[in-house]
Amino acid sequence: MIYLLLTWLVAPLLWMRAMLRGSTATNRILVIQTAKIGDFVATTPVFRALRQQLPQAEIVALLHPVNVPLADGLDSIDRIVVLPSGGFKGWNGKRWLYGELAANVDAVCVLSPNLATLLVPLWAGVPIRVSVLPDRRHGSARLAWPFLTHGEPHCSGRMFRETALRSLAGFGVPINEALLNLPNEARQTEAGKAKCEALLTVHSGPFVGLGLGAGNRLKALDAHLLQELALAIANRTPATLVLIGTQDDRPTAAELLVKLPIGRVIDTTGQWWLADRPALLAGLDVFVGVDSGATYLADAIGVPVVDFMGPADSDDQRPLGPHAVVIRSTEPCAPCSHAFDAPYACHLGTLDCIAKIPIAAVAQSVKDLLESNNTK
Repeated sequence: MIYLLLTWLVAPLLWMRAMLRGSTATNRILVIQTAKIGDFVATTPVFRALRQQLPQAEIVALLHPVNVPLADGLDSIDRIVVLPSGGFKGWNGKRWLYGELAANVDAVCVLSPNLATLLVPLWAGVPIRVSVLPDRRHGSARLAWPFLTHGEPHCSGRMFRETALRSLAGFGVPINEALLNLPNEARQTEAGKAKCEALLTVHSGPFVGLGLGAGNRLKALDAHLLQELALAIANRTPATLVLIGTQDDRPTAAELLVKLPIGRVIDTTGQWWLADRPALLAGLDVFVGVDSGATYLADAIGVPVVDFMGPADSDDQRPLGPHAVVIRSTEPCAPCSHAFDAPYACHLGTLDCIAKIPIAAVAQSVKDLLESNNTK
């Protein structure tokens, strides 16, 4: 709060400094997107739109470290800045951000708004300061909104990616249907393609990827539910299940391996670098999982997905592919996880939105997508 008060005290001087420095030129744009994998993938159209509309600009992405392998090599990003381990906390975090912004940045686009990302651009004299504006849990940060040159309010019922794209009006980018319908982006590495081919050619398809985890564990299925879902898919389809997850998911994968029919499962958990995972997902016929980064990567690659949303709000964010199936929880408490209000624990203590996943409906959706693929 002290940073906010001090900024208001010297705001006239800061505004004058930014105006004196400012121009309409956007030679270097810093996009601040510090959320995890799914949110990053869902906002890749922002980088593509900037590249298309402002081709002369250098586009710099300030990202959470987990997303660096995914962003590296995207044509829409010229340079990546990695969020430090402490984030923007304390004076050191804000001073670090000030240093990045003061380095000839002409414009900033804030997709992860907080008090620091709203205040520091003005401190640094950045002429064009654009941000999405939260519809929930904005707290004292709302008092920093006047320091922006353009704020784009997020509205309940609107996809967050649309709000992010509409915020580009602050750079003079025309907002139209073509811009709003830009697809999400994920890059396949050549190493990943070769590794996927070597893995899948020695097994029988079709291949159904099963996501075992989520960055927010509130959304994840427990081992028992994953076993039920895996067995339901194995019983309804001839598919080979490909277990997708991180090192943390290996114990769950080990339990599944002893429950599923021999020869009907491939365990890849903890064995693929994130940069290569899009290529693995591209080798699948269907991917099924909860609302997680892997789900959005598969969708961006063009793989049909079945996404069980659980606590997540599908009005904020969901897979957009033409063959994406989104299954929402029917519990009265759901959704409780929104773009700007994502709890990490169930406020009721029951996890009913996850525990009561309609396994039969999810498995049937997988079967329907496989059959649809076969008729093309």
